[in-house]
Parts: sequence; C-alpha cells; structure tokens
Amino acid sequence: MKVRYLLSFGLLFILFLWWKPLDASACSCVALPPPKKALKEADAVFSGEVVEIIENPKIIVRGKGKTIHFKVDEVWKGIDESEAVVTTGLDTEGCGFPFEKGKKYLVYATMSDRFVANTLATSICRRTTELAYATEDLNVLGEGQEVSSLKVDKGKTVLPIWPFVLFILGLVAIFIGFRYKKPQKNARR
Repeated sequence: MKVRYLLSFGLLFILFLWWKPLDASACSCVALPPPKKALKEADAVFSGEVVEIIENPKIIVRGKGKTIHFKVDEVWKGIDESEAVVTTGLDTEGCGFPFEKGKKYLVYATMSDRFVANTLATSICRRTTELAYATEDLNVLGEGQEVSSLKVDKGKTVLPIWPFVLFILGLVAIFIGFRYKKPQKNARR
C-alpha cells in the first residue's frame, strides 16, 4: 500500500516539476511622460497615415505583433523618408497600439527587438496617439519638418573614391614595371 502512495506522489511531483503555466501577457504602463521628455526618449517621432497593417506570425517574430506601414507627413526626429515601418503588439493586452488603416497618427517609437529584431516599435505605453487627439503634443513639439523638405537626395549616387585611387596606383605600378624592366639576354646562342 505504501508503494502505491509513494509512486502516486512521485508521479505528481514529476508532473508539477514539468508543468509549465500558459504564457500570460498583461500590459502595465506607468504615467506617460510629457511631450518634450517623450521626444527625447524616442528614436523616432513623426506623423503619418497608416497605409497597411500586417499581423506577424509568431515564427518570424519574438512575440505576437503587427507591422504598421505609414506614409509620413511630418518628422520631429529619426525619420528621413516618406515611408516608415513600426511594430506593435497584436492587441492592447500585449501593449499593442490599436492602429487603424487610413487614420493619421502622431507616433513616438524606439528601436526594439520585442516583436521583430532591430525595428522601430511603439505601444500604448508611449505618447503615440491619433493625430486628431495630439493637440497638446503638437503645441509643445511645434511644427515638424515636412518629408518633402528633408535634405535627402535619393536620385544621386555617389561612388566611393578608393576604387579609382587603387586603379590609378595599379596603372602607375605597371608603367614603372615596364619602364625599368631589364632587357633579358637572348637564351639562344
């Protein structure tokens, strides 16, 4: 009888050691910082319209999330193109911001590995908000820089100078080699 109790207890003990509770994710945020502090802490701050929302399969990301594609209107920090990509959680329980296609937002984002490695990410714990509700932030931040006025010339390609320098040095070496080449004696005599 004791063996049966010991065996049952042992199996329950092993079961509890191997038992893993389901992963739970709850989002808890501290109070949002004021706009100037949020600007300083962010890697990118911009306004733009959501043009596409893609749910990321968990196998290619670190956690369940979404990738949001924006058409950028104004920039305060970190963006130099007319398009931006930001990741966020799948839902608000996972701290995800509830973006909607076609709406405009003021986005505060930081570089993160939370959903996709080395991407800009935002959440409900940032000052990101729909542009219609961003009056306080816009008053503090002032006017952003329009994307069309950013000093990025994508059409001009600048070639590095080092290949040209190596080519010239090679030509000089060949010229010197031919110039000082000793005449060979005729091996036939």
